[in-house]
Amino acid sequence: MTALLVASCTGSTTASSSSPTGSPGTGGQQADPPPVFAMYYLWWDRGHWLSHLGRGYPTQRGAEPLPAHLDASGCNAVTRYPGNVETDISPGLQYDQANPATIARDVKLAAAAGLTGFVVNWIGAGTPAQDPSSTALNQRLQYTFNAVHRINARGGHFSIILNYQSSARHLTTTQFRNDFKYFLSRYGRDSALNHRFSRRPEVVMAGTWKYSDHDLAVISHTFRSRFYLMGDEKPASWDNRRAALLDGTSYYWSSQNPIKNRSSFATLHRFAATVRKAKNPDGRPKTWLAPFIPGYNASLLYHTSTCVPRDNGQTMRSLFAGNSASHPDGWTLISWNEITEGTYVVPLLRYGKTYLNVLKSIIVRR
Repeated sequence: MTALLVASCTGSTTASSSSPTGSPGTGGQQADPPPVFAMYYLWWDRGHWLSHLGRGYPTQRGAEPLPAHLDASGCNAVTRYPGNVETDISPGLQYDQANPATIARDVKLAAAAGLTGFVVNWIGAGTPAQDPSSTALNQRLQYTFNAVHRINARGGHFSIILNYQSSARHLTTTQFRNDFKYFLSRYGRDSALNHRFSRRPEVVMAGTWKYSDHDLAVISHTFRSRFYLMGDEKPASWDNRRAALLDGTSYYWSSQNPIKNRSSFATLHRFAATVRKAKNPDGRPKTWLAPFIPGYNASLLYHTSTCVPRDNGQTMRSLFAGNSASHPDGWTLISWNEITEGTYVVPLLRYGKTYLNVLKSIIVRR
């Protein structure tokens, strides 16, 4: 990576890493239950659906069948259309985030289920002069902020953590610099941002484990004074060098299986303990965000037999209970709408609100 100069970002926050207003992340010592967030993706529109449903899928409104067959466990997917990688469908393809009403509905449903907020997956245009109209994702990010503002104006307490989309491909420092400058300039002081862990805007950099220590150091040294920079690490990638560059980490474990992999709980607990051995500059432990899922089925996408059955909600309950022993500062549900990998809870044709209701029951009973 090329050297990166520290950008001066209009409107950005410059607070130190001291405790935020409200409940700070303190390594499992919070008085209140840890907040529960859901991973939220912005790529769903009619074109995305059609590109994933394969040839011959009937798109006449009201006639959309399920695009694949699943067995009683929710696994062993068999597509009904050549080239299809989906197991579920939005009736009328109306789950379309090009329409701000779709995002507003997502925020409303999530808030009603008790979620603290969304970890919003976004990447910008990568240019120095960008605005909400520059890309579809920029526009939908603005829709998300607008929807959170409306919910909170009615007495809600929903919030946003940025999940920067740096995992799908290796990004240049120019992309990071321009996108982060844009985000801080436009949203750095926005009331919709989550501040449970820091006064600085909180960001999870997706796929940090794919970046070298040198690359991550350049990003961290440039932006950490402006962001509360959390990683997306794995147990094998986290070490003292990573700890020195990040304020904490999540773990995107989208296929944790509580039945076939009982040792997964111990793996997660050890990882959390290792993360907390290091301290942030203010003396607090690193922030630890624990994952849980409703299930997983990406067999049509990745041509794999790996599948985690949903088990009518028992998988989500078991993972939440088992991973609670890692004493997370917060939770990340994987996911609200990663439909193609089969980890979603957003209501669609196959399951309706079943798993949204399970999620609500888990949050209420904490």
